[in-house]
Amino acid sequence: MTNTWPLSRGTVPEREAFALGATVLFVLFAGDAVPNTLTWVGAGILWAAVAAWGIAVLVRARPPIARTPRSLWFFLAWCLLSVVWSHWRPATIASITVQVICAAIAFAIASTLTWRRILDAVSLAMRWVLMLSLVFEAFVAVVVRHPIAPIWTDYGDAKIPDAFYFSRAELLTGGRIQGLPGNANLLAMVALLAAIAVAIQFAEGRMGQNRAVGWLVVAGAVLLLTRSSTVLAAAIVVVVALAVALWIRRVPTERRTPRYLVVLVGAVVVAVVGFLARGAVSELLGKGADATGRGEIWQRVLGLVDQHPVVGWGWIGYWWPDIPTLADLAHRKGVTYLQAHDAYLDVWMQTGIIGLLLFALYVVTTLNRSWSSATRIGYDQTLSPRAFDPVSLLPLLLVVALVVQSVAESRLLYQGNWVLFALIAIKTRIVLVGEEPRSTGDGPRTPPTRREFRRAVAR
Repeated sequence: MTNTWPLSRGTVPEREAFALGATVLFVLFAGDAVPNTLTWVGAGILWAAVAAWGIAVLVRARPPIARTPRSLWFFLAWCLLSVVWSHWRPATIASITVQVICAAIAFAIASTLTWRRILDAVSLAMRWVLMLSLVFEAFVAVVVRHPIAPIWTDYGDAKIPDAFYFSRAELLTGGRIQGLPGNANLLAMVALLAAIAVAIQFAEGRMGQNRAVGWLVVAGAVLLLTRSSTVLAAAIVVVVALAVALWIRRVPTERRTPRYLVVLVGAVVVAVVGFLARGAVSELLGKGADATGRGEIWQRVLGLVDQHPVVGWGWIGYWWPDIPTLADLAHRKGVTYLQAHDAYLDVWMQTGIIGLLLFALYVVTTLNRSWSSATRIGYDQTLSPRAFDPVSLLPLLLVVALVVQSVAESRLLYQGNWVLFALIAIKTRIVLVGEEPRSTGDGPRTPPTRREFRRAVAR
């Protein structure tokens, strides 16, 4: 069977579309595991194959571009235009090509899968990354018993920084595990995304109670083993966003103004207090007063911004290590960091204030549509309110998690974060959750009667 709702006019089997979505998310969120195990040549072949598959699905689906977010294409167009004045033109051309291909693949997935199938794809991909990460870390800790470097390296007996290792074999020693992504912070974000998806699947009846609880325990364990302050902050904001959205939904639209005012006042108070006590908060989270060296990196990036504040230095996304201007910018404990550790500062440096405004528009409009999806009350043909669909919370919670992380990491500009955010941006522009008809595979895994009985017993 094929899924032709809502934009796909071609004939793409839904199983293939789902396989594409899950594969793309798994490969991208697995991060450094791909080059670390396949070498960069092997990784390039795999990425190219997945990209070709995604483009093939897009061509066969033939979705119209009319109902996609213009802000995304405006931002990409400005990045492309920056080739004219780029200080690293070959890198800009290569990077924007990859950026557009990734956006096109996100378009293909958004056009061929419904929201519930997107939920399933996100959950499946993140759970596989978590499971294989724990298996990998257990193997290194129990069998190998010493840190291992990527397969494409040969450091010999040289002493190298801990950040260079694929795994530091710290699962049983109390250290921070890195898993497949090769980075504790990135693995922690995968755990948070997995927890969000699994919780919504359980609420939707798409996953049984025991299985859902088991995966939530796994996600929680990974969060503890990674000890990422950034993701901890993201998780707190996600919970707050969830509580506020559910609180807003409890009243009709015409009676929400007082509640929105309360939320606005609360947000302003939290923002002011957080700004004034930012040093203490950073210390509390274990980041130090300068956010684990980020303060120094931000100052150096701002130095580049001052030189070209309007149009920037040229788009590049992830910094290339062979560009001296960037490679010599952020050093800490023997490690060269190839990002500004802030997506918005990175965009400002690369594309100037114009690009920053376009990117901010892209993020804010996506967040706005995601909020509408979570709080909008749908009505059926008899003008009676529809039952609440937990999946309507998915866009908001994922977007909030990604946006919070983007304040301390630039990952929103590339790899899995870029594709997932673009997927949500495009899908929320195509159709909100409550307006989407059912499609193949959308039925709940647990029959409604059993779900009602389970909830009745729980009460």
